[in-house]
Amino acid sequence: MMLFNQKTQKTDFLYWLICSLFVFLFLHSGLLYAADIKVQIDRTQIELNETFTLHFEASDDVDDDPDFSPLEKDFRIINKSTSSNISIINGQYQKNLRWSVSLMALREGDLVIPSISFGKDSSPQYQLHIAPIQQSKQGASADFMSELDISTSTAYPQSQIIVTQRLLSSRNISGYEFSSLKTSGVNVSTQALGDVKQFQTRRGNKAYLVLEQRYAIFPQSAGKLVIEPSIASARIALNNRSGFDPFRSNTETLRRASAQKTINVKPVPASFKGSHWLPANEVQLVEEFPDNTTYKVGEPVTRTLSLLVDGQTASQLPEFKLPDINNLKQYPDQPVLNDSTSDTGITGVQQIKVALIPTVAGSYTLPEINIAWWNVQTGTLENAQIAARTFKVSPASATAKGTANSQPPALTAPTTPTLASETIQPSDLPVASETNIRNQASDSIWKFIAIGLFIIWLVTIAVFWLTRNRKSRATEATPPQTPSLRKIHQQLNEACNSNNPQHCKDALLAWARAILSDKAVCSLGELALYVDSPLADFIQSLNSHLYKQQDSHWECHNLIELCKSSENTIQSRTRHAQSDKDALPPLNP
Repeated sequence: MMLFNQKTQKTDFLYWLICSLFVFLFLHSGLLYAADIKVQIDRTQIELNETFTLHFEASDDVDDDPDFSPLEKDFRIINKSTSSNISIINGQYQKNLRWSVSLMALREGDLVIPSISFGKDSSPQYQLHIAPIQQSKQGASADFMSELDISTSTAYPQSQIIVTQRLLSSRNISGYEFSSLKTSGVNVSTQALGDVKQFQTRRGNKAYLVLEQRYAIFPQSAGKLVIEPSIASARIALNNRSGFDPFRSNTETLRRASAQKTINVKPVPASFKGSHWLPANEVQLVEEFPDNTTYKVGEPVTRTLSLLVDGQTASQLPEFKLPDINNLKQYPDQPVLNDSTSDTGITGVQQIKVALIPTVAGSYTLPEINIAWWNVQTGTLENAQIAARTFKVSPASATAKGTANSQPPALTAPTTPTLASETIQPSDLPVASETNIRNQASDSIWKFIAIGLFIIWLVTIAVFWLTRNRKSRATEATPPQTPSLRKIHQQLNEACNSNNPQHCKDALLAWARAILSDKAVCSLGELALYVDSPLADFIQSLNSHLYKQQDSHWECHNLIELCKSSENTIQSRTRHAQSDKDALPPLNP
């Protein structure tokens, strides 16, 4: 018995020792603070000769700068840039870091973006498809082109057609515009697939800037669908020695029209016998059902049904039909509809939750669910289905009956007390041997060691949380420091080079906080009041572009030179104002 107790206490000690070491290493390891890095791509339809941009985003500091060299195996790195955003909302400090890498694939096919190391942190892998190079359109020597592409020349009513408007220019542009998508012959429903994408490509031996807008259209009936020519216009920059041209006097406006496209919309095939016409690329039916083996009368069971259709909006999907089942009450919720949009089209999702309440014990069978749909890629009739499901329901009082019918525990006979008159032999008494004394001392030592380690473990946790809370409070209490003027100049230069109006606004406001520290400048309109032309004109033009939320391209020129020139003017004004303030007041006459 003593040997068993000794082994048990040693096991307890080892258990506490392992737990203490594990908690200590876990709390102080870098894994607890590993940064979560996400990978995003600006578009999914990419050809071999086109550029695209990868974005790596982290919401916390990473261990080290990224190593993008693994990308050079399958891609050519065109450009790299970094940006950061810090905000304090309701006392919560948030930081967002972003690395953007412009790439061009070295081969076509399915490629994998490898995991990028950020010191001890790393990003996940990302897979993408590179399509082969398309042949040149409208001639390889044209400097400015407008193209209109369609995903198919034959379609069915209510099927999805992807239409792409594309503008290509081999010269710099300072603004562009696409004509609205016009159709005739058949009524259509149109939905834009995201914003305008911008990238670079090559046609023959000439490099082009490409602006691309995609739409999903759905013809509502059979007939001849005509898509009118797409007209693209842009302001093309002429040879201009001065980079700053607020009135665009050295530009010309070019307009080009694409070819007209015709689509044959065929009627619904006679072989389709479904109750709801559903043309699509792919259809999936998914069921979620509890994994319980037993169910009870009166207890609800939640069944979730989901319908996913590639090539249809959620509003076009058929409703689930739930047949009545004897002794089974069904309470469906309102269906949840959602559209997922990408460059390849729209995927409609319909999800419904049904509460099933059995009223009688027994076996229940949920019949299979079938939805007929037409595969537009193969031109065949297909069925999506959920197989029938059978489950058993036990009576609600089964547990109580089982307890009532079970045998009560056997009564234990009372122990007969030892009479005082009985003689106790010396051999019946326990012997305090030397071995027992040593075992008892050893047990006490192990017990004290285990208790001591447990106390150390608790103290470690307390110190960790106290230290962490102090750091958190110190972080929240410390206001963000104003960056140096050199960093602000770098931010202005990067924002201007990217031709991003929002980034230019943020950089200008940061510049204003550094230069006009005694003024509370919160908007571009206020900043324009404190600076002279031409920077004031530039700011008003930028503010007007942001206010109107124009979709046209915006061009930035010489922003850093304008800001540096205004810095000298503002500093001169500050010195004169200080000199006037320090001068003695005039004597009274």
